[in-house]
Amino acid sequence: MKKILLLTLVVQFSFVMVQGQNGNGGKENKVQKFDAVKFVGIFYYQENKAIKKIKIKKENLKYNVKKELKSYNNKIKVISFLKSQELKEITSLVNANKQSTDREGMKDFRFRVKNVLDPIKDSIQSLEKRLNTSLKDQLSKKQFKSWIKFQKKRKRELIPAPPASERRSAPPRNTNNRRRRRY
Repeated sequence: MKKILLLTLVVQFSFVMVQGQNGNGGKENKVQKFDAVKFVGIFYYQENKAIKKIKIKKENLKYNVKKELKSYNNKIKVISFLKSQELKEITSLVNANKQSTDREGMKDFRFRVKNVLDPIKDSIQSLEKRLNTSLKDQLSKKQFKSWIKFQKKRKRELIPAPPASERRSAPPRNTNNRRRRRY
């Protein structure tokens, strides 16, 4: 019985060591794909989920917030539809040119991409500002604070996570070294 237990432990340990040597736990190293839609911030709010997170109880307030969110989603859909071809082209161009080493060419390429994406990003941000001002007038301070928290969380979900190798080699987080010691 002891020999079987020892044998299983050795096999498991060797399996863990093999995964550790690969550095990625047996998973492929994937190059992250650029997505222009996520970069400019195109996403839609689910009205019911947002209302639940904001904790709105009054029916007329729920109706008004749903109306605002639907209006925002419709405007985003229009922008997304009108600019879909440009966004697809930029996505494919950036993903194709990711491995380029020409610095001057990349600088010019980034400038051209920025000129295409910035107006789209600005229009989406202006729509968000309008949505936030209209919701600020309708919601209480506490509800508006939860709305902003919900909105930031949704935006953070769009940002791609760095690859595991970059996360491991990242510098340690800054700690407050100037904190006063108590003895």
